[in-house]
Amino acid sequence: MCGHVFIYSKNKMNDENLIKRLTDKIHHRGPDDTGFYINEKVAFGFKRLSIIDLEHGKQPFVKNGYSIIFNGEIYNHESLRKQFEDQGYTFETNSDTEVLLTSYIKYKEKCVNYLRGMFSFIIYDEKQKTIFGARDQFGIKPLYYVETNNEIAFSSEYKALVDTIEEVKVDENSLQNYLSFQYVPNYKTIVKNINKVPNGNYFTIKNNKVEFKQYYDINFIKRKDVTKEDIYNALEDSVKHHMVSNVEVGTFLSGGIDSTIIATLASKINPNIKSFSVGFDIEGYNELEVAKKTADALGIENIAINVKQSDYIKALPKVIYKLDDPLADPSCVGIHFLSQEARKHVKVVLSGEGADELFGGYNIYKEYYSVRPFLRLSNKLNKAINNIVRLMPKIKGKNYLIRATTSLESRYIGNAKIFEDREVEDILQVFNENNRYKDVLRHLYKDCKDKNYDYVTTMQNIDINTWLEGDILLKGDKMSMGSSIELRVPFLDKEVFDVAKNLTLEQKVSKSNTKILLRQAFKGIIPPHMVEKKKLGFPIPIRVWLKDDLGKFVRKVIIESNTDNIIDKNYAINLLDDHIKGKSDNSRKVWTIFIFCMWHQLFIENIDINSDYWNIEQLAN
Repeated sequence: MCGHVFIYSKNKMNDENLIKRLTDKIHHRGPDDTGFYINEKVAFGFKRLSIIDLEHGKQPFVKNGYSIIFNGEIYNHESLRKQFEDQGYTFETNSDTEVLLTSYIKYKEKCVNYLRGMFSFIIYDEKQKTIFGARDQFGIKPLYYVETNNEIAFSSEYKALVDTIEEVKVDENSLQNYLSFQYVPNYKTIVKNINKVPNGNYFTIKNNKVEFKQYYDINFIKRKDVTKEDIYNALEDSVKHHMVSNVEVGTFLSGGIDSTIIATLASKINPNIKSFSVGFDIEGYNELEVAKKTADALGIENIAINVKQSDYIKALPKVIYKLDDPLADPSCVGIHFLSQEARKHVKVVLSGEGADELFGGYNIYKEYYSVRPFLRLSNKLNKAINNIVRLMPKIKGKNYLIRATTSLESRYIGNAKIFEDREVEDILQVFNENNRYKDVLRHLYKDCKDKNYDYVTTMQNIDINTWLEGDILLKGDKMSMGSSIELRVPFLDKEVFDVAKNLTLEQKVSKSNTKILLRQAFKGIIPPHMVEKKKLGFPIPIRVWLKDDLGKFVRKVIIESNTDNIIDKNYAINLLDDHIKGKSDNSRKVWTIFIFCMWHQLFIENIDINSDYWNIEQLAN
C-alpha cells in the first residue's frame, strides 16, 4: 500500500524538483521509503508503506526495460508467480509488484483480467515509449489525473496535482452534483480539470493522448443458483487471501454484521488478531458495548476509543484535507480516529465495506415490498395518482403515495440524497438546468433497463457505481492512508462478487430484513446476537452536536469562507438556525454546505490545517 505520482511530459524535459515536490505531498501514504525514476519523457515518484517483501519491494521497480509504480495488493500474486515460474520466468524479489509487472510483460493490456486485488498502477515501456495503467475493478484504490498543454499527470491523491494547474477553480457542475449526492459523482472532482480514472478501466498514453477502456463490467446478470455454502466458501477464501502479509493484520469491528463476519473469519486464521472499535460519548451513538460483546464471543482482543465533541471538531481540518474532495459523510472523522488508533498496533486492517452493495444490505432496499402494488400499474396511471395526491392536504400516507407513484429513476440517486434540485437551485448563485441529478444517472438507469434488472438490483447497481466508489471507498482509503495504515476490504473481491451477483431478490431482502442469504450463511458461525441485527450504519451525533459547540464552529466556517459568489450563505445559516431551534432536522443539509465551505478555505483560500484559525477555543468568544 503506497502513494504515487506520475508525470508524462508532452514537449519539454521533466522537472526533477517538480516530481519530488508533488511526491512529498503524499508522504503519509508511504512513510517507509521514497523512490524516483526520471528521464526526459516520464517521471515516477513513489512513497512506500512496506507490507509485502519488506526488504526488496522498493519502487519504482525497473526490469527488462519496463518501469512500474503500483499502489495496492495483488492477492493472487503467489499463484501467479508459480504459473510464471513454470513457464520459465525468473524473479528478483518476492513482491507482488514484480508479479504484476511480469503479468503485463506476458499479457499486455489483458493482464488486468488475471489480477485479484486492489490496485492502481502505471507502467512505462522504455522500448516502445508507451504508458499503460489501470485501476481495480471496484475502485478501491484511487487514481486522479490532469491533462495540461505540457503534461499528463496522475496521482493517488489530487493534492499532489494542484501544482500542475495554473489556477485551482471550483467546477460549478461538480459542486451542483455534490450538494445532492454529498460527494462528486461520475469520476469528476470539485476541482476543474482534475478527474478520476474510472474503476475497472485501463488507460494508455500514445502520441501525447490518454485513452481509457473499460475492462471489467460490474453486472448482476444471474448465471447460476447460489447457496449459503457458496457465500461462506467465497468469503472464507477471500479473507484468507486478504490476510497475506509480512506485517501484523488487525480488523475493524463495529456493531454491524459485516465487520463481525470479517472478524469471525479472520479470527479462525489468527486467533490472536486485534480488533478496533470507535464510539461517541452520546447515548444512541455508541456501539462499543456490542462490539466488545462480539469480540469477547470470538475470544479476540478489542481496542476501543470514545470520541468527544471537542476532539471531533479539532480533527475536522485535517480530515477534510486528507479527503481531497469534499465528502459530507460525518463518519469520515470516526474512521480517522479508528485508523489512528489501529496504526499504533498494526499496519494492515480488514473492514466490511461492500457487503451492503453486493448482498442487498441497505434498509432502503426493503422499500420494494411497500411500493410493489404500484409497480404493477402503468406509468400513465401512476402519474395521474401522483398529481392528485400532491394536491391533497398533508395527511398520513401522503409522502408514501408520492414516493410509490414516482419512478425510481426520478427520485433514487443512491443510498443518500441531501438536497433536491429545487433546493440546490436556491443555494447556488449559478445553476445548470441540464445538470440535474437525474441527468447525471441517466446512463446508469439505461444500463439497468438494458440488462432487465429488477427493482432492488437497479438500486444496487446505482449504489455500486456511485455511492460505493464516491463515498464508502473514498473515505476508507483516505482516512486509513492518512494515518499510514492499509485498509483491506474482503467483501469487494471479484470472486465474492461472482457469487453475490447471482442472488435472487428474495435472497437479498425481505419485508423485515436485509442480506437474507448472507445472514443464513453465517448463522451458527458468528455470535448469535449479530445474526438478525438490523442495519444501523455508522451513527455520528452531529444532529446533537450542531446545537452545541460544533454548531458554533460550523457557523464560523460558513460565514467566514470566501464563498459569497458561489452559495447563498443566508440560506445555509437559516437551515442551521432552524435546526438549533428544533424546527426540523437539517443536520445533513447543513453539514454538506459546511464541508464545502471548509474545503474551500483549505484548497482555494489556502488556510493551513495547523493555523490558529481552527482553534476551537475561539468559539467561546
